Amino acid sequence: MRAMTKVGRAGLWLLCLLSAVCAAGAATAEEAARQAAVSPARGSVLEVATLATYQRDAIEAGLGDRAGYIGRPRCDVTLSLVSYATIGVRGEPATASAMLLLPGGPDCGEPHGLLGWAQGTRMQRDVTQAGDLLAAGDSPLMTFYAAQGVAVVATDYLGLGRSDYPFHPYLHAESEASAIVDALRAARGVATEAGTPLSGKVLLAGYSQGGHAAMAAQRSIERDAAAEFALAGTAPMSGPYALERTFVDGWSGTGPAGPNGLATALFAYTVVAMQRVYGNVYASPAKVFRPPFDATVEGLMPGSRDIFDLLRQGALPPGAEMARLRQDGFTRAFDDPRFPFRQALARNDLLDWTPRAPMVLCGAGRDAVVPFANAVSARRSFTARGAAVELLDMDDRIPPELDGVSVHTSAAVYLCFGATRDRLLALAR
Repeated sequence: MRAMTKVGRAGLWLLCLLSAVCAAGAATAEEAARQAAVSPARGSVLEVATLATYQRDAIEAGLGDRAGYIGRPRCDVTLSLVSYATIGVRGEPATASAMLLLPGGPDCGEPHGLLGWAQGTRMQRDVTQAGDLLAAGDSPLMTFYAAQGVAVVATDYLGLGRSDYPFHPYLHAESEASAIVDALRAARGVATEAGTPLSGKVLLAGYSQGGHAAMAAQRSIERDAAAEFALAGTAPMSGPYALERTFVDGWSGTGPAGPNGLATALFAYTVVAMQRVYGNVYASPAKVFRPPFDATVEGLMPGSRDIFDLLRQGALPPGAEMARLRQDGFTRAFDDPRFPFRQALARNDLLDWTPRAPMVLCGAGRDAVVPFANAVSARRSFTARGAAVELLDMDDRIPPELDGVSVHTSAAVYLCFGATRDRLLALAR
């Protein structure tokens, strides 16, 4: 591992420690502003570690029969882990990490578009996307995009990966957006230092939580940074854009497409995150969670295990057994739209704006984790205001025997990657 750049990280850690946001309290607006004034600018590169370079021929050999679907690679790809300065949920200084994939090689010298990728739900605190790729030696982000000449920066979000933030604000739209926007800034700095030319055209995409985050980032860029980023197109995939409605429809653990085997874990992650962000969702975990889960759930969100291990090992009840996890009083109180948890969800809906850059939405009608109604509602809302939005349903390409959780976690992911990639590349040319 080769460290290329390192800027004042210890000092930033101290500032962030003094201003850490937690359930017990938060920095005032004045304190956040004061600290921001003396902290590294948002998007500043704090550290870069170059982990590997993958040669085009080796990438092609690894694709095998998939090359016919993905396309033959034409670029080498350099993998780096980047730490950068960003902000927390109240504007206080924070750090985050990201995976950066830079194309290169003799047939790949043209200026490259830059894709900001938003990852799906992750419950393991210290795992990075760059580390995942290094361990696996392969990634759709490398084969679909970087090896085809598009630079990719994939944030690990606040509170995950190498971030110093004390929690992960899961499904909090504004901090998802700020983590992505600042990762784009950091990527430009690293690319300049590495001598990799960028075209200035920016793309956004993400899946599941990442679909929600990519849409939030487009809203943020078009609202606050349109002069800084030439946004060519976006592809939010299978995300809960109508977040409150998604929870209302799946409150029992079964939604429009059938049982959601991940429901208990996703509920727990969301309610803990919203408590940490807003501070008014519950007075103690026991108000929401039944014993013995009330004593352990906050430490799992995030923690050392992924979502499937948590369920398989009994740290949370199976998705169909929501009644074993959730207190009856909390379940009943959710019927009131004024209930703090419902209000927190509603604050993170993403249907009340008008996209300007072209958007392609993708998902699957039989998705039991994130209902396809999210994409339908988003397209309806946006096109009614004159936005250019395309909607792709992958259902007819997915085997009918596949269950609704597998549709979300495996089949639709790969199919949406391919379907949206071609459209994004066309927009970026």
